[in-house]
Amino acid sequence: MPDWKKLVEERFELGGLLFASRKEVIRELAAHLEETYEASRAQGMTEAAAVELALHEVKDWNVLAADIRRAKSKEDSMNHRTRSLWLPALASFFASSLFLFVLTEISMRPPMLVRLHSGAAQQLYAVWIIGQIAFGALGAFLSRRVGGSRIARIVAGTFPAIVMLASCVIVIPASALMQHNDFIFHNPGRLWWGTFLWAVVPAVTLLLGAAPFLQEPAKRHA
Repeated sequence: MPDWKKLVEERFELGGLLFASRKEVIRELAAHLEETYEASRAQGMTEAAAVELALHEVKDWNVLAADIRRAKSKEDSMNHRTRSLWLPALASFFASSLFLFVLTEISMRPPMLVRLHSGAAQQLYAVWIIGQIAFGALGAFLSRRVGGSRIARIVAGTFPAIVMLASCVIVIPASALMQHNDFIFHNPGRLWWGTFLWAVVPAVTLLLGAAPFLQEPAKRHA
């Protein structure tokens, strides 16, 4: 029986694809050609005729290679973007949100409610802001670990602030408009002040935490 993988490799030019993707494409196409060959042999064809028929399944190897390369490159790019941007960004956002939830729960306890008027609220806010350094570092570190670009690391590290900014600038005004709540529109200063406290200031501390991971990792010399 012909070595179908070898036959495919000889006819295919799949440069530009990740090694794993090249192996997957060659394996799948070789399996398809082998099935065609086996079916032809079962119908009584000679080995040479069955091989020729199977190879003619592909009309133009160059065109097929170009199509597969285009599709696989796009798929590889999307997978890399997910690993280097969205997963680290969501990890940073989840950690930041969980920390805020814990601080909120602490602030709602009766002893803390009594102290809120004595500056405890400002202290909790300061703790939350300082905590953003760790979450910015987390997002940028996870992104760099899988080869994320500097932009991907910045976005992953500052994603909690990006979400908060979108909420302040888009979600809150849209919600107020739909509910016919004119308070926001009559008091824009409160919205801008809230945006500064909950989006701009956290963005600075998140970026501070991400900063050490924005440089390319040092290459190890043999």
